[in-house]
Amino acid sequence: MTKAYILNFLVSHKEELAHKYGVTKIGLFGSYARDEQREDSDIDIAVEIESNNKFRSFFNLKYFLEDNFHKKIDLGIESTLKPIAKKYIEKEILYA
Repeated sequence: MTKAYILNFLVSHKEELAHKYGVTKIGLFGSYARDEQREDSDIDIAVEIESNNKFRSFFNLKYFLEDNFHKKIDLGIESTLKPIAKKYIEKEILYA
């Protein structure tokens, strides 16, 4: 799986992600964004979610992505990241 494949999937499913899970922003970071992934790498994704039940939407989105990518997804809500993590992620995140 490649960075291009993941980003293409996220872009082509953007409307569905917004409708089903309340996703307002989604981006790829980590080893896949840097083209440094290995076979055992997880996929790091940051999102913003607007939903009445953010907790449920978050986990349903995580499971949806894992089912489609057949990989472990490390999903984080961007606005809740600690400043040090946010600074690191901002340098490499690729938004869909």
